[in-house]
Amino acid sequence: MQPSAETLSAWRLLLETHRRLATALDRELVDEHDLALDWYDVLIQLNEAGGRLRMHELSEATLFSRTGCTRLVDRMARAGLVRRERATDDGRGVVAVLTPAGKSRLRAAAGTHLAGIQRLFGEHLETPEVDALRTGLGRVVEAATNRSHTEHSHRSTA
Repeated sequence: MQPSAETLSAWRLLLETHRRLATALDRELVDEHDLALDWYDVLIQLNEAGGRLRMHELSEATLFSRTGCTRLVDRMARAGLVRRERATDDGRGVVAVLTPAGKSRLRAAAGTHLAGIQRLFGEHLETPEVDALRTGLGRVVEAATNRSHTEHSHRSTA
C-alpha cells in the first residue's frame, strides 16, 4: 500500500524540520561552547543514564551505528569528556563513562541547547499541537521498535 500525499508531505516536513533544527542547534553549540550536537547528545545520554552506558546501549540511545559511536566516544575520550572502561559484570563489554569534565561541559551547554529548542521549535507550536506530535510520533516509534525487536528475534532463531 502506498502512503497518501498527506502522509508523504508530513514525512518530508519531518525530515526537513529535523535537518534544519539539528543544523541550527549544532551551530549554536559549536559557536557558544565548542561542542558539536552529536557530542552533546552523547553527554546527555550518559548523564541521564547515571553517568555510564554500555557502548551498544549508547549507540542505540544516540542513533549512531556501533562503529560510529565507538569512533565518537574515542574522540570524546581524547578530549577528556568521557572514558572507556571494561564492564564490571562482563569483562568483554565496554562501558562509556561521563567524566567530571564532560558533566561540566554538559552543564555549561545545556542552557544554550534548551533555549534553542524552545526558540526554534517550542515557540511555533501550541500545546494541542505538541500533544498531537508526542502522541503520533510516540506511536510510530513504538511500532518501529516492536517491528525491529520482532525482526531481530526472527533472525536470532533462524
